Amino acid sequence: MNTTIKCLLLTLHIAIVLQLNAQIAPSEYENIDYLITFGKDADKKWGDDDNVQVHFFVIPKEETAPVYIRVYDPETSGKYDTKNKEFNSTTKYRILGGEGAFSTKAARNINPIKGYDKGRLILSKTFGNTTQYDGKWYSFGPINPSEGEYSKKFKGYIFKMICEGTSGDDGNAYKYALSYSKTENIPVENGNIFTYEMSFHLKSKVTSTAHIYPFIEEGIIAITQYNFDADDDLEMRLTSIARKLIPLKSSADGQWISNTLKILEKEVNTSLDLQLVKQSASGNDMVVHILNQYKEAVPLFSIPIGGKPKYKYNVKVKTTF
Repeated sequence: MNTTIKCLLLTLHIAIVLQLNAQIAPSEYENIDYLITFGKDADKKWGDDDNVQVHFFVIPKEETAPVYIRVYDPETSGKYDTKNKEFNSTTKYRILGGEGAFSTKAARNINPIKGYDKGRLILSKTFGNTTQYDGKWYSFGPINPSEGEYSKKFKGYIFKMICEGTSGDDGNAYKYALSYSKTENIPVENGNIFTYEMSFHLKSKVTSTAHIYPFIEEGIIAITQYNFDADDDLEMRLTSIARKLIPLKSSADGQWISNTLKILEKEVNTSLDLQLVKQSASGNDMVVHILNQYKEAVPLFSIPIGGKPKYKYNVKVKTTF
């Protein structure tokens, strides 16, 4: 095979990989069925602690083409959603940019505290229990990247999406995508999606393993993982470049549980892999967030920064805190 053909095949392979791993949350890396947000009247034991979920979309500063933020199955009415008697819920989506959308400390909190929704409202839409977008994508946009809040840290513009269960008691299961196109998911080069607390629906399959990818920045020496409403149905563990399959605590129905781990030097500036292994075939909705030693939330990325962490066997470590 000549060099030209090899290069063409490599380019095609990369393009396919990018398409498969487009900026979708939850991503294929995470192996999670859907994000989920319940209506404000839902019992917390359904698996959502506050009925609000916030995600951030990063667009590189070099990007000038308009983009779209897409929502899969935005309504609460179909086969993917969690029904409580009859569907009666509404969900409001808001996209904010401009000053304070990300830089405001409240925006990065795990709870919807005062100021979490700061920023300039760009687009908003409320979906009810109709079936117009059941199993379909709805696109917000086109959006000018410069309408986001510029972040030196991320070297790009950041938009904030707030999903709020404004009424009812059902669970709205959905996905996000960041795309160049209104009608299909074409990944924005070097874009990413992250959150500080994730409410999600696990796959209903024994041994199915979901992954949460916190990024460990400089200065972090310890983290505490918190999970809510795992129904005593998970084996939880942590893997990084420096350690493998470290057991973590998993919560019971309607309860929070946590445990603290020391961060090793080799884990700084890398992603960790929190693995959630299903023990039964029953469905479940739950919540996860991670705090550092300063009680600040650690970002959870849909596409792990630096790639999926792989344990390096020649590293000797201690695992107790």
